[in-house]
Amino acid sequence: MCLVMILVASPVAYSEDASSPPADPTAADSVPTLAVTDETQITIKELQAHAAFLASDTLQGRDAGTEGGRATAAYLADELKHLKYLPIGTDADYRQAFGAGYQNVLGLLEGSDPHLKNEWVVIGAHFDHVGFGNPLNSHGPFGQIHNGADDNASGVSCLLEIAEALCGLPAPKRSIAIAFWDAEERGLLGSAHWLANHPDLSQVQFYTNIDMVGRMRDDSAEVFGVRTLPGLRSMLARSNAGDIQMKFSWAQRDDSDHYNFYQRNIPYTMVFSGLHYDYHRPSDDVEKLNFEGIEKIAQLLTRQMIEVANYPEQLTFRDYCRNEHINSPPLASLPSRLGVTWSPTRQKGQTITLTSVEGDSAAGKAGLQVGDELVLINGVDVREIDNFIEWIRRSPVHLDMDVVRAKDRAEEQISLDLKGFPLPEGLLAARDAAEPGVAIVTSVTSDSPAAQCGFRQGDRILAVNDGVNQENRVWDIERNGQLMKLSPAVTPLP
Repeated sequence: MCLVMILVASPVAYSEDASSPPADPTAADSVPTLAVTDETQITIKELQAHAAFLASDTLQGRDAGTEGGRATAAYLADELKHLKYLPIGTDADYRQAFGAGYQNVLGLLEGSDPHLKNEWVVIGAHFDHVGFGNPLNSHGPFGQIHNGADDNASGVSCLLEIAEALCGLPAPKRSIAIAFWDAEERGLLGSAHWLANHPDLSQVQFYTNIDMVGRMRDDSAEVFGVRTLPGLRSMLARSNAGDIQMKFSWAQRDDSDHYNFYQRNIPYTMVFSGLHYDYHRPSDDVEKLNFEGIEKIAQLLTRQMIEVANYPEQLTFRDYCRNEHINSPPLASLPSRLGVTWSPTRQKGQTITLTSVEGDSAAGKAGLQVGDELVLINGVDVREIDNFIEWIRRSPVHLDMDVVRAKDRAEEQISLDLKGFPLPEGLLAARDAAEPGVAIVTSVTSDSPAAQCGFRQGDRILAVNDGVNQENRVWDIERNGQLMKLSPAVTPLP
């Protein structure tokens, strides 16, 4: 990770136009399914072997343009050749020379879809470090070999294992490019050169950056870039085996290679295990690496790359991410589940006569009209319902209604599917355009059924299974990048 760069995050809050709402939470295809991967290709033993070589004194700190840097590039090129990746460097080689003796190392796993294989998703890690250190790139002492075990032998070892795992899987629809960048420590030069010289940047659909993943503590890692692509947070959570607690940051760091992709409107993610005392010091040595943590991150990112490469929709950069701030999230109200209004003076013991019907609502699509009178819903006498708003909030998706039609006072049966999720008692939720198909919990009432079950503010509701009846309802939620199921004890609907 480049020492001379700084952390940047826009202080401006952005509130999205409510006239362009995100996908409806009931949409079946709004959250991609989890890809299955062969994790046996990722081993701690091989991670240790790669890191031991990359962070050895033999390479003298892997400074860009030095003998140690060139030896590292040769090692990486040999690994890609052994794995039978297609060379996509200069003149059909794995290496791409540039600058003062620098060289990127690049390989391609070709996709299986005749059309989508022309789209690339890229995963990269920089392999250079700072050599013997100097006042511009080291916290000292200077003149000693800086082995850069965490920065970034950890990321390179992780990427080598991911590359091997991907080779053992069925080819995804899109092509996957493996990139080992040089001269990152000199100002992100390697990735910048590749992007500036790629013949068609529209081909590059997504980027994952691996930089400093070797010091994970308490199974926790920071994740950047999730707001650059709609639905990316849910995708990462589904790629997580539950081993990693993710701290999702809205900041757009400019101190590693992902930033060059971000500047070109290419969505990205970066997993980061955090800074430490040994950062850019000679003491960043291999024996301090958490290889179990690197293994978990490698497994996570292998699943994510397969998920992205098979993603059924276009991978479109979300420009709003540039101006968002986590302290002022652009949340909007959930859509009305039924889409009707009725007299505000209506009381229990009375039926419900509709005073308005939204055209694109569940009611409007089912043909309900102003003046229609609701009599029975799922066999329940409407006159027995006290708080109809709360009743609809908690109702299952599918409703069968007995309605007296305004036009001829004839009784008619109408079936419809409500929008959104049924919510448990004591919980309020909102939506966010960066997370289509997700309801975000904004508050939980103390001692409510939702609170007693374990719902927390900030939980993401991904799906709900109604079961046989309301008591069997199960919510699929994401919390800190981990998936779990909650089933509150609810007061049955009348």
